[in-house]
Amino acid sequence: MEKWDFDGWAESYDEDVMNEDWIHRDYWKVLRLVAERARGVVVDIDCGTGNILRFLDSESYIGVEPSAGMREKFREKHGFEPLDGHFLALPLPDGVADTVTTTYAFHHVPDEEKEDAIKEMLRVLKPGGKIVIADVMFESEDEKIRIAEEDDLRDEIEDEYFAPVDKLRKICGRLGLECQFERINRYVWIAELLTLDRKG
Repeated sequence: MEKWDFDGWAESYDEDVMNEDWIHRDYWKVLRLVAERARGVVVDIDCGTGNILRFLDSESYIGVEPSAGMREKFREKHGFEPLDGHFLALPLPDGVADTVTTTYAFHHVPDEEKEDAIKEMLRVLKPGGKIVIADVMFESEDEKIRIAEEDDLRDEIEDEYFAPVDKLRKICGRLGLECQFERINRYVWIAELLTLDRKG
């Protein structure tokens, strides 16, 4: 996480996401769509400054954020502070969440740790709950390379761990999850991972 200096970014984060650059295109729309898919107690991982609270009830919301700077900015905005934790170590007991969400953050999890991160999300999820991930994703590694070249974003895309949808589908298969993907724009997708007893 030190690679991206989130503590240093905290002061300008809210302004930066308003720029509607390629990664934050449709930013507020994406947060609203994630919130519409959430229900009950929501655990929001790498919650940043808590912008999704524009669309969620803070009374049933638990934020988790590894950056002290982001947690402080969150507290200034919302009057309470998220928990100190990250994808691979959520400071929560088993089965506390109806929904686990994360927006614009899953690409900070290295590819070889993504399955473990999803397992940790499942650990804090109640039976029948679901995970909602909104982030830059690509249909496949080939598509990621193609778009990076076409849009002159090779350095930016190679600097992160953007998930190929086909690999996430394989992870869901191994973990016994149903997965649904919706492409919001050229870069951003929303993935819903559901335990099998939620099918139908």
